[in-house]
Amino acid sequence: MKLIAILGCSKNGNTTQIVQLFEKKLKEQIECEVEYLYLSDFDIGFCTGCHKCIFDDEKKCPHHVEVRKLEDKIMHSDGLILASPGYMFSVTGVMKNFLDHVAYNCHRPKYFYKNAFIIANCTRWQEKSVLTPMEVWLSGAGFTVNGKMYVDMLPFPLKEKILHKKRRLIEKKAHKFSSILKKDVDLQPRLGELMVFHAFKTLSKIAPNILKADVRYYESINAYEKSVKWYIPAKISLLKHYMANMMAHKMEKEISKMIDQDELHNVQDRYITRL
Repeated sequence: MKLIAILGCSKNGNTTQIVQLFEKKLKEQIECEVEYLYLSDFDIGFCTGCHKCIFDDEKKCPHHVEVRKLEDKIMHSDGLILASPGYMFSVTGVMKNFLDHVAYNCHRPKYFYKNAFIIANCTRWQEKSVLTPMEVWLSGAGFTVNGKMYVDMLPFPLKEKILHKKRRLIEKKAHKFSSILKKDVDLQPRLGELMVFHAFKTLSKIAPNILKADVRYYESINAYEKSVKWYIPAKISLLKHYMANMMAHKMEKEISKMIDQDELHNVQDRYITRL
């Protein structure tokens, strides 16, 4: 089994230590290889907000070649570990920049049948704000998020009993994740994930001349057919399907009221609204 660990941190800091111990405890339970990819080793320029990955094609991103190196590694793995320290109540700059570059996957997910685990090196006051950006991308891109944790490695000497508790937490989380990795991924999308599917599909129907890449994607999976409930076959209850459909109809109605339809028909590319 091959896992990829993408780290938005230094190579000799606390976050690396946490991931290394997590890896060690994983390997006590399963045979696996973990490849470390430090984002600082990849020459990915800042996202310029051109939106070419969203509207046209991810290959038109000015940093596509370097981003593709990471995405190819992920695609050929069995699972992913994302790890970041907490900086200013969020992920690090390099991790945020990575997430910005691969955000198009939330429009056109492709990482199905891959498990993911998230690690944050931060205090409990930062936990949610550091974990959330990584979790939102993972779930939107098709991963099955099967674990997350924060470990608060403070920058001064800690008592042995405190360190023991942290080691035990990492061990417990690693063992639980290892038991999941032994099983086949069972795709049961949550209501929120169904709503995202319907939301982006609806937007692409409303503005096909703008969201060209999304239209091609949804056409390729026959998503505009009423019988298609999600990106790929999965276990979806009738209630969840009904609620997600209701949301999509309401969204389409509300957005259609806001849009200048005559102007929209003349738009052939990215549109910037002027105040």
